[in-house]
Amino acid sequence: MSSRCCNGGRCGGNPFEMSRRGFLRAVAGTTGLILAGSLSGDGEGWGMDRPRLSMPAVGRGRYPLTPPRSFEGEHLQAVAMPIGGIGTGSVWLDGAGKLSVWQIFNNLNEEGVPCSFFAVRAQREGERPVLRVLQTAAEPGFTPVGSLTFEASYPIAHVTFRDGELPVSISMDALNPMIPLDARSSAIPCAIFRITATNPGTKPVRVSLIGSLQNAVGCEGTGGQQGSKHPGYGRNRNRVTREAGLTAIGMDVESEPPRPGPLLVRNASGRLQPTPELYYGESPEASDDAVSVRQQRDLLEAMARVARDGGVVVVSDARPAFLTALAAAADGTPPDTPALEVFEDFEDGYGRWTVTGDAFGMEPHTGTTPGQQRVSGFMGKGLVNSYRPNDEPQGQMVSQPFRIRRRFIGLLVGGGSHAGKTCVNLRVDGRVVRTATGRDSERLSPVTWDVGDLIGKEATIEIVDRDSGGWGHILVDQITFADAPPDDVLAIRAALRDVGPALGLHLDGAEPVRLPRKMRAQPSDPNSPLNAQNQPWELSGYTATRGLRLAPTAQTLVATDRGEPLVVQTPLGKGRFIMALAPGMPWRWTESLVVNALGAADPSQLRVLPGSPYYGTMALAAFDGRATACAAWSDPSALAAQLLEAGRLSGPASTNPSPAGETWNGAIAVPFTLRPGQSRTVTFAITWHFPVVERFGRFGNRYSVWYKDAMDVVRHLARDHQALVARTRAYRDTLYQSNLPPEFLDAMASQSVIFRGPTCYWTEDGYFAGFEGSYGCCPLNCTHVWNYAQTHARLFPEIGRNMRESDLLVYLKPTGETQHRQHAPTDAFIDGQCATISATLREHQMSPDDAFLRRVWPKVVLATDWLIGRIDADHDGVPGGRQPNTYDCDVSGANTFIGSQYLCALAAAVRMARTMGDAPAAARWAEILAAGMRNQPARLWNGEYYFQIPDTPPANDYGTGCHSDQLLGQWWAHQVGLGYLYPTDQVHTALASIAKYNYRSSFAGFEQRPRRYAEDTDAGLLTCTWPKGGRPDPFIIYADEVWTGIEYAVAGALLYEGMVEPARKIVASARARYDGRLRPDLNSGPGGNPFNDLECGKFYARAMSSWSLLLACQGVVLDGPAGVIGFRPNWQPEDHRSFFSGPEGWGLFVQKRERGVQTELLEVRHGRLKVREMVFRLPAGARCRSVRVVSGRRSVPCSLRQEADDVVIALEQPLEVREGSSIGVRLSIGVAGTSA
Repeated sequence: MSSRCCNGGRCGGNPFEMSRRGFLRAVAGTTGLILAGSLSGDGEGWGMDRPRLSMPAVGRGRYPLTPPRSFEGEHLQAVAMPIGGIGTGSVWLDGAGKLSVWQIFNNLNEEGVPCSFFAVRAQREGERPVLRVLQTAAEPGFTPVGSLTFEASYPIAHVTFRDGELPVSISMDALNPMIPLDARSSAIPCAIFRITATNPGTKPVRVSLIGSLQNAVGCEGTGGQQGSKHPGYGRNRNRVTREAGLTAIGMDVESEPPRPGPLLVRNASGRLQPTPELYYGESPEASDDAVSVRQQRDLLEAMARVARDGGVVVVSDARPAFLTALAAAADGTPPDTPALEVFEDFEDGYGRWTVTGDAFGMEPHTGTTPGQQRVSGFMGKGLVNSYRPNDEPQGQMVSQPFRIRRRFIGLLVGGGSHAGKTCVNLRVDGRVVRTATGRDSERLSPVTWDVGDLIGKEATIEIVDRDSGGWGHILVDQITFADAPPDDVLAIRAALRDVGPALGLHLDGAEPVRLPRKMRAQPSDPNSPLNAQNQPWELSGYTATRGLRLAPTAQTLVATDRGEPLVVQTPLGKGRFIMALAPGMPWRWTESLVVNALGAADPSQLRVLPGSPYYGTMALAAFDGRATACAAWSDPSALAAQLLEAGRLSGPASTNPSPAGETWNGAIAVPFTLRPGQSRTVTFAITWHFPVVERFGRFGNRYSVWYKDAMDVVRHLARDHQALVARTRAYRDTLYQSNLPPEFLDAMASQSVIFRGPTCYWTEDGYFAGFEGSYGCCPLNCTHVWNYAQTHARLFPEIGRNMRESDLLVYLKPTGETQHRQHAPTDAFIDGQCATISATLREHQMSPDDAFLRRVWPKVVLATDWLIGRIDADHDGVPGGRQPNTYDCDVSGANTFIGSQYLCALAAAVRMARTMGDAPAAARWAEILAAGMRNQPARLWNGEYYFQIPDTPPANDYGTGCHSDQLLGQWWAHQVGLGYLYPTDQVHTALASIAKYNYRSSFAGFEQRPRRYAEDTDAGLLTCTWPKGGRPDPFIIYADEVWTGIEYAVAGALLYEGMVEPARKIVASARARYDGRLRPDLNSGPGGNPFNDLECGKFYARAMSSWSLLLACQGVVLDGPAGVIGFRPNWQPEDHRSFFSGPEGWGLFVQKRERGVQTELLEVRHGRLKVREMVFRLPAGARCRSVRVVSGRRSVPCSLRQEADDVVIALEQPLEVREGSSIGVRLSIGVAGTSA
């Protein structure tokens, strides 16, 4: 099935997929943008000491663990757990034990890195050694283990390997540190592997545990490696480092001089400095070769940008052909670029085409069809657009035959991404030999076909539309033939037109000069800062010019002894151009010239670094100082033979830069001997550091503020890995000591990978961003999808606050309207507007004080008033008009899908207004809230559930339908302590109706449309059904789909009503669809991965509604700034255990009831808990006779009041419960009406 997501909806396709040239353009002004509004805290930087992390003050405790979910056999097919931190990228450990996907290069594609694995060599005394790679998948040169079991207790994967020939038992814990409330320690770019070997026999066993890693710097995550070869490799270097308790191999590429590309400037502490664009280039070869043409384009486009906007371009080894081209451009002479011929531009009709079907009309389109997203990226006035009048029509266009005479065919393509159905094909001898599709986007993008192998053959081009579903159309324009990639040729011509006049370089001639003996270049000015660089420049040749004429302010900075220029600096429009006319100018000279051209006050404090995404570092480490290591291996059979023979590694401790197209692999082996019954654990780590990336105008990764390179990460782990692992394990153990249903724990834990996997990133300036789902589907911080997500904000409140500050302080419009996405200007979706307000209350409650709420409060007022004005002008508390929403359509009129969220937002705003002392706002909103709580149920209740009364004209409505989201706002209200928005009996009945009508035990015979997320034999909850008939047309778009994010939310709402069994059935069905078996025929799939709930993309953010299962089971009551915490368990209140988190601490909550006594215990296992007041629920009708509060060994003075079934305990003095301590409560209870 297609991985397309939103059915031609409002996310606008996938704009995150950026070409390399797009990156070069975007990074140009990034540093100035970011630094101007930096969120980075003071005291952060490479030179700042990291506080040492302490070991946790308390261990697992006395409570048993709920067994995590385990996978074996066919249930391993789809398993893949991303291992990475918040916004760091990740490495996926799959069900074969293989590191199968590497998304550490700021990439979203799912590609591997060869020669990267773990292995064991074991030799029982007196027997032959056995060598196994620790995976069930084959690895060149190594035998795989026989089988394994994968235990999924995210953030830790526990893998048990089994092999009949191994004399030791082997297991592995794989993790990235995850410590709730400590975002920095949970955002380390690393994967940690703790491998344990145990000798179950009666004889000693010599063991070596081995880790191998390829230096993949340069592949950029594109895949395609053949062993150690890849076109992006070259100049790669490995170096073994030994320090106390550490053996590591640092991996990088030689970066001085860097590859051509953008430059960045950082200060001594690593902070990015604001600069105009800086670009380093090398004079490209005068060739039609595609690589050379691409280099010409990149350089000339950079020069054009600098001429227009300012900055500095440095060109090394300017050659005669390059100088001649610049001079010709300055003189207005047509540039000498590869030939290009236009085959079809669709400006004059379809004269050369045979058109069949209805999709393409009688003549070319002129742009956008009514109802279609704006079409862009085409040239001239005409194009092919088969969205006429929608996606329904189909057809085909076939060109006249032509003879292929040039190597490249270029075209612009947009529209749907359906291979073979919405596509452009090149046919030769009746066969499709090249094809292209759109990218589910209305922007046409360049496509280039290399047809060098087809020159001389007759061909036709066909444009195909054979799809009537979402994105069932094709866009095509500007078909060209050229000797080089046509897009590059056109760009070179355009750039030269701009650069020539701006540079004004004139000359009479230029030719290369070879020197009979080397000459040392000297700065022309004896006071030049170049003299201080202590890096001589020895010349063996240069480019000599005749009659070189530049701007009057140009300077010759370095010259030959005959006065011929070697380095020239001259104006380039608004920028500066520095040109070396000889190869090999030392990088320190280049760096000095750039910094001085910027006019820096203290150049010595600045470093000029490569700004290309190519550059980064990796490392492999073993936290054992006695390990053996090899910095370079290439033959896996030879590596295996060496390990079998000795169990140790020998080889070089460092490497020279690798040849072009090649890299090095490094390996570490830790040898030791196990006595009978003995175990030993060795900890390996893979670290990475790829700081250069631009996403939607924001730069870099957060971790680059804290770490200089991958070896810096290694040294941090060497110091703190034991505490990091112990605290991660403490969180995992505390979570699984909850005695909640195992399917709930699985849903909660597994989907918490989402904000630490490929769906989210965290930029250098502190901006946290999330797609709807991974592979860049549907950017960015989408309010109506993240509306459902709870996990991130409950475990890491600073992430929740970060997102609200973006919503309210950065992207809110002056009117108070939110933007439903943050990658480009957008309008509000009404459910997202409501969610922003409700989530602000959540973020306040998860804060230690009211500083956050005070920062955002004026914007909350604006947002609330805008919401009221937009959907409730008559202030009756019932929504009206068209209401765009998460179903990628509008719903209209009165309904509780939006209406319940509206009431929750009003209630949240009232609560916050009272906290802020804003009585007028509180009174104004409370009046509307009260009206809505009366009017919505009065108008919209049919006795079983809430229905909709559409407006005229209608939108994509549900009318008489039973919508699974009809009480979404009530679900929200319970989580943030706002109570009931509707009559309790109606809420209970409506939820029972959802479970009754929308749950299916099988989908056999049912058409899931437009997308399919469940197999026919699966069970699940539909978005909407019409048990009373009356399904409208059109209806809410995704009514016939199954989304786990809604299933978890409905289950949470059911739990709040005490309907445990329906909730369990829904969640169990959802988790059964992710049972590890591969399900290849699902949208956004394949499906089946228990860590990857599918919707519009993988690792879909809506699935973080699963955390509400915990909140509903424990009935948490929380107000951090007020010091209020409490619980009203809906799951096993007589014997309840569950993980809890507050603003500054987390731990385990335990409640028991027996023989007239109810006890509460809050064990703080991390951080601290500030308590002023506690709230607990008694059995229905019970009265509290007495209360005793104890912390440590001392009683805590308090007072008690009872409100219905709740007891409220006010402490006489605020209490701080620190990590390792607890607070306990003993309530003596009796039946109401009896004497106390």
